[in-house]
Amino acid sequence: MTTVAGQRGARTPDAAEPDPAAQTRLDSMSPAKRALLAKRLAGRGRGAGATQASTDEAESRPLSAAQRRGPLSFPEERFWIAYTFEDQSSAYHVPVTLHLKGALSVPALTEALRTLTARHSILRTRYPIGPEGEPIAVVGAHEPVDLPCRDVAGDPWELLDRATAAPFDLEVDAPIRPVLLRLSDEEHYLHITLHHIVTDAWSTNILLQELKTAYTAHARGERPALPALTVQYRDHARGQRAQAERFARQLAYWQKTLDGVPRDLGLPTDRPRPAEHRPLVPGRCFTAAIPADPALQLSQCTGTTLFMVLLAAYSAVLGRRAGREDVVVGTPVAGRPDPAVDPLIGCFINTLAMRTDLSGDPTVAELLSGVRERTLHAYENQEVPFQQVVECVGERTGGRKALFQAWLALQNVPDAPLEMAGLEVEETADVIEATKFDLTFHLLPAGDRLELRVEYDTSLFDESTVRGLVEEFSAFLTAAAADPDRRLSEIAPRTSDLEVLQWR
Repeated sequence: MTTVAGQRGARTPDAAEPDPAAQTRLDSMSPAKRALLAKRLAGRGRGAGATQASTDEAESRPLSAAQRRGPLSFPEERFWIAYTFEDQSSAYHVPVTLHLKGALSVPALTEALRTLTARHSILRTRYPIGPEGEPIAVVGAHEPVDLPCRDVAGDPWELLDRATAAPFDLEVDAPIRPVLLRLSDEEHYLHITLHHIVTDAWSTNILLQELKTAYTAHARGERPALPALTVQYRDHARGQRAQAERFARQLAYWQKTLDGVPRDLGLPTDRPRPAEHRPLVPGRCFTAAIPADPALQLSQCTGTTLFMVLLAAYSAVLGRRAGREDVVVGTPVAGRPDPAVDPLIGCFINTLAMRTDLSGDPTVAELLSGVRERTLHAYENQEVPFQQVVECVGERTGGRKALFQAWLALQNVPDAPLEMAGLEVEETADVIEATKFDLTFHLLPAGDRLELRVEYDTSLFDESTVRGLVEEFSAFLTAAAADPDRRLSEIAPRTSDLEVLQWR
């Protein structure tokens, strides 16, 4: 599996990069943190080899010394740097909110959370500064889970927003923070805020499914039947640090592939772009539904995947709007090449910069052939940490190191239904306040539709502009599927396709 969705919890950017503007704040930081940033941006600090865990169930036996303490993985490092040098922004908090109706057993819910934190050592991990002046990961002992319960009269969302926004002290705080809001005996909101340093979309789905299983078992007085874990996250982190030679080979691929990339996307905006680079920008989102059949038909007739089709269409529409023939789009990959880590909660996600060549007015089929080739090569070189790619390619516009301003994420595994004993469960959506990119498309196949969640920079775009772009994206897919031998110039832009879009 090579593509995953963007993070559950819309406040959270998937591709946090070390912020170049943060260097202006070095004077206010401790010597240890200044040394860390300089060392990391120089690309040093490779760790030791992997430690293989026992095949015993990891959550039921004491952790080894290597599983209790060790170097950060590259995703952990990326988010530690981003959070530390971007003033503990809540954009790196991942909120999960469940609306629960029915006779809730608070003791069973508390015990279910304890089961998860005991089982996944990453949920008990802190990140203090080590003796060499850089953060280390330290796993705490099993502790009783604190589930604050608060009675609420009226709208709970102000409290939920405050719970999400409260900062984490990564050196001392657990990276998971639950709270239960009680509206009545038969209605509750369970709100869990996770720090991005310990989770990604895949992991958040694991947490929800295991919480469901554990709660149902505890409510019935049974022991949860969860699959054995043969490794813990620290095993993965050490193994990743041992891959310097492999990463060097992959980095050479990205240096060649991204040589001469455009300095920016060049997408026309409704308002001028601020001169000063901002790592996080004011954001808003909306959700649309577009028909899935055109993209699926195009995939089948051209021998490509759904992701390749969506990437080609997204790049073509962005390129046409920007008047560019060279378009770079960011996308997440799961970062789980070893099946042993599939059941683990943790931050494994990596980022790929996907470059699409629109020159020569290709046919849709020719465009997809090129996208297919580049995508397969990108997957073969997906393990090198994205921050290393950013550093090797160099600065872009105005001192920015961002390789792209647009993001595309496909969730190719639908969420399993959330069913907890005696309860009606609904996961509620979070409202974003900040985003990382100019434009973000999150897509989820849902029967005969593609659900499309769009995030955009409100300082640059009006909602009507972004909706028009989504309509053009949907219309492009329909026209391309009707005739894959049609050239891009022959596909007229359309911006009024409301018959096939459902806004909500």
